[in-house]
Formats: sequence, C-alpha cells, structure tokens
Amino acid sequence: MNDQKSNYYTQLILKALLNKEMVTTGQLAEEIGLSEKTIRTKVEVINNMLLDNQLGEICKKPRIGIWLDADPQQRLKINSLINNSANMDVLQNDQIRTATALKLILKSTKNNTLTTKQLASQLYLSVPTTLKVINDCRSWLKLFNIELNVVRNKGLELAYNEVSYRLALKHFILKFDTETNVEESILFFMPGLDLEAIRRGIMETEKEWSFEFAEESFNEVLVYASLAIYQNQQKNGRKLKFSDEELEMLQKYNEYSFAEAIFKKLGAHFNMTLPTEEKAFLSIQILCSKLIDSGYSADSGEVLREYDNKLQEFVRKIISVVSNVLNVDLTHDEALVHGLLIHMRPTLFRLRYERGHTNGLTSYIKTEYKKTFRVAWLISVLFEEYFDLKVSEDELGYIVLYIQSALERNENPVRTMLVSASGMGINQMLCDKICRSFSLIHSVKVVSVHDFKIEKVEDVDLILTTRELGLHDPRIVEIDDFLSDASIQKINHWIRNTILNKVSEAQFDADCHQLFEPDLIFTHLEIDDKPALLKFLCDRLVRKGYVTRKYVKTVLDREAFTPTSIGNGVAIPHGDQNEINEARVVIATLEKPILWDSEQVDVIFLLVVKMTNDFEIRRTQAFYKQYIKLVGTDDQVNVLRNFQTNVDFYKYLIK
Repeated sequence: MNDQKSNYYTQLILKALLNKEMVTTGQLAEEIGLSEKTIRTKVEVINNMLLDNQLGEICKKPRIGIWLDADPQQRLKINSLINNSANMDVLQNDQIRTATALKLILKSTKNNTLTTKQLASQLYLSVPTTLKVINDCRSWLKLFNIELNVVRNKGLELAYNEVSYRLALKHFILKFDTETNVEESILFFMPGLDLEAIRRGIMETEKEWSFEFAEESFNEVLVYASLAIYQNQQKNGRKLKFSDEELEMLQKYNEYSFAEAIFKKLGAHFNMTLPTEEKAFLSIQILCSKLIDSGYSADSGEVLREYDNKLQEFVRKIISVVSNVLNVDLTHDEALVHGLLIHMRPTLFRLRYERGHTNGLTSYIKTEYKKTFRVAWLISVLFEEYFDLKVSEDELGYIVLYIQSALERNENPVRTMLVSASGMGINQMLCDKICRSFSLIHSVKVVSVHDFKIEKVEDVDLILTTRELGLHDPRIVEIDDFLSDASIQKINHWIRNTILNKVSEAQFDADCHQLFEPDLIFTHLEIDDKPALLKFLCDRLVRKGYVTRKYVKTVLDREAFTPTSIGNGVAIPHGDQNEINEARVVIATLEKPILWDSEQVDVIFLLVVKMTNDFEIRRTQAFYKQYIKLVGTDDQVNVLRNFQTNVDFYKYLIK
C-alpha cells in the first residue's frame, strides 16, 4: 500500500516537472496536497533515482524554483514510466528491481539468450545501474550454488546443476517474487502448461491419501510437479541424477510413495511416464523442505543423508531416555532400534502434514502399560526438539507398544516349577533362594512329587526337582534340598544354554513392521459372509487413505476369478496394486469359520502390498518368506486364532 502511494506522488511530481519549465516547492505542495517539507524530501529521492538511471537531473535554484534538465529521449522514457506503475516500482524498490531482473535471468539464461543491454532496456535502467543489479542477483543465486557470469560477446550465463536451478526457481516463485501470484509466476517460466490439471491431480491424490497440505506445502509441490511435467514435455532439460544408495534410502519413506502417486496420476493425464529421478526429487523436497530452505543446499542427496542420520540419532535418543527413566538398558536392542526407525518414517510424515492417524487402542494401552505410557510422554519433548512437531497420544501409543515389547523381550522371565517331597517351610526357603539367585526367575510354582504330571506343565520353561522323576525332558534339572553351589551351577548352565543362547527369531523382519497396525487387526469377528468381510476390511483401509475406493472392487473381482484360500483355514485375498497408496496387511480372525471357496476359513490376511520400487519388492519378498513360516502348520495357525486382543496379536508380529 505504501509503495503504491509513493508511486502515485512520484508520478504527480514527475508529470509536473515534465509540463512546467520551472516550479517552486510551494506550488508543487499546493498542487499535490503535501507539505513543502515532504515535497523537498520526495524531490531529493526522485532526483537520485533519475541520476542512477541516467534519466536527467532535477536542478534547483534557491528562492527561484526547480526544473527538470533532460533531453527529449530521457523525457520520453520518464513519460513511459509515469504511465506504467510497475516500471516505476522497478526503479524505486531495490528488491522489486532485483526480483524483476532475476525473473528475466532465470528464464532467459537457461538458453543463454539475454545480454546486459537487453536486461537494461527491459528494466528501464542504464547499463552501469544494471550491472549493480546484476551483482545483487549474483549474490542471491550464490545461495543456491549458481554462478552468474557476464560473458563478452555472448551475454549473461548461468553455471548450475538441475537441482540447484529448481531449488532457486521454487524459492523465487514462492518467497522472493512478492509482486506476482504463484500461478502467474509458474506460467511465466513454463508457458502453455496445463496448470489446472496439475493442481487437480495433486488435490485428488491428497483426497485419496486422506490428508491435506498446508498452503505453503501445497504450493511447493505444485511448483516442483509443474517443473517435472514441463521439463519432460520440452525433452531438452538437464537430467536429475541420484545414486542407487540415495534411491534405496528414499524409497523407505512415505514421501516417496506420495510423490509416486502424484506422478502416476499426472502421467496418466499428460500421457507420459515420469522417471524415477523426478519422484525422488519431489519426495526429497517434501521430506526435507525445511532443511533445504534453511541453508539453500543444492545437494539433495546430502540433505537426505543428513535427515536420515538425524532420524537415527532421534531414535537412539528415545531409547536412551526410556532406558534411563526405567532403569533398564535397551540401548543394545537392535530390534527395537530398527523397529522404531521403520515406524518413525511414516509417523513424521503424518505429523508434518497433519494426516489423521487415530489409534483406537490408546485407552487400552494407557491402562495396560501405564508406566511405559507415562515415560513415553518424555518423547513428545524430543519430537519438538528434533523436528519441531507436536506428537499426539495416539501416535505415542504405537511407540509404547514397541518399547513394551522390548521390555518384555529384555525381561523374559523363566516360568519355573519346583517338584518337591519336602514340607512347606523348606519349599518356601528354596523358592526364595532361587528367586534371589536368578534374576530371570521371578516366581516359582510348587507341586508335590505325587501330584506332578508332565503332560500338565506345557506352559513351564524350567522344572526343578529334588527327587529323581524318571522322565526324559530337557526342562528338568535336579537340585538338592538346600540349593548348594553345585545346584546353582546346574541351573546357571541350563539358563545359559537354553535361554540366553537361544536365538529369538522375530516373526517378521523390522522392515516388514510398517505393514502392520493394531487398528488393522481384528480378532474373533462375528461376520459370516465373505463379501461383507472383505468390504469391512477394505473400508478400514479407505478411511486411513491406504487405498482408493476402487480397491474393494479389485479384491472382489480377484476372488471371483481365483480362490485365495491356502489351507489350514487361512486365506490371503488381495487386490490391484494400482489402487494402493501405502502397503499394509489387514488381519482378521473369525469367531466361526466361513466358506471361502471350497474350504472353511477363519484366519484372513488381506495383503495390500506393492511392487513399484526396489524397496517395496524386497519388503514384499521378505514378508512372504516369513509369512509362510507363520501359517505353516495347524499348531502355528492355532497360535494366531487364540489371540484375544489385537494388541497381543500386533506385539507377536513385531517382537
């Protein structure tokens, strides 16, 4: 507003000087409606502007008046400025002048078609003043590792890589060029682009993923997506390059899947296939935009590594804090480290873009694991410290489950029974001494020799006995009535060889943990119709944005085409991966089996998996390899049937 007002008075003063041979400041003040003091100040500013741009000079003679000393050509240029307020802005405002020059340089010098003289003419500036503006532009471009050179007999030339140029252009459009709206600015650099189709494609993808970008984030995605489409339409732009290591790291993040979804939709509209490098570039900008902006780094790969290192440091810090508070060392639990790392990647994506992820189990977790949940609130401070994000208790609930599993894995008490022929007093003394001697034994159940039945103690890890039982069972260890040193050594030997050296193989690798969610595990459902069950499971996926609304039809169509039961009462329905936004596995056990095709089924794994990049392929292969072991026998499937809550089922999968 002030700039417009200033322009208005500048134009009135210049118009008066053009039309009058001489005028006093008093006459100007009365004519324009300002004080003489203000007029004198403005005349001084206008004179400096005219001198800087070689448009003449305002001469003054005390007590006589002021006049404009300019030749006919200079007067013609001044008249042109008076009639074009935008050009007046360029002359009076250094930032606007620099922004106008940058706009011309960023567009024209990509093909080396702009000379200093041409730039001076378009800015209505003299060549010397234009060289000063070029220096300002050079300083700004250096922030993005772009060199601006003036080449004799050739013109202005930019030395840059494609990533540098895109970062500079995005920053210019969204933050530096304050006089032009985003859409107009994009079309200035990318004329003829169907910008509305790109905007619509991004918004449709947002809707399918069940979240909405903030305005600034949306505009960033709009600029980068527009660049990708335009560059591929022109087919003469510089190519983006990423190493295999960078691509492998990036494909683990939800941001990559989101970028992939955007370009899949835009590619269909524009009839083109966007290269992997375009998906990688867009996903890095979504993932690390604040890091990139803070230092204007053009090395996206380095920024990604910095971000990933920061995330790993964050996970280690979480574990260290929890270990200190709970007084238990979890810092060497690599399963916990890897599991949390995999879990945190989509968590940060949800928190950053306010994508809802309600945990219906929060109340249960807060009650069942009260102590761990209270400690987890310390983690919320770390979220703010590391990523400037506020974490909800729903998200903390998921983290609690990982920590609780680690605590149980770390504790892992040995379920112990004492088979004795002694009296109650001796038995009590033995039990107390056993618990004091072995940290892994928290309690001991006592049974008499006469009442002991081996077939009734399947849930016992260790059977201690003071009498010969005449049985061959690896769990049985004979001790004396007073727990001598020899007996202690025997128990130690058993614990060391049976418990501590036992490799506890997880049901699934940590890379697969992201496929599971407690909210997508349903135990003992009372649904007696296959189509109704599949619609129920798919509806949960749609609500969370993991699949499109078309996905359920592809699942039902596949069921009609080929059966998906695999024996042991298990079925693995699945649909078209083109309708999947994020890979997940939905699990259901039924109260009563239902007829699936020709078999009765009561354990269902809806496999919502993707094979669109190397990481997805490797993870899907790892899942199938470990899934086969999970449902390989009736006994193993019975373990799954017997889970009463989705929390217990989930912990079993990620342990």
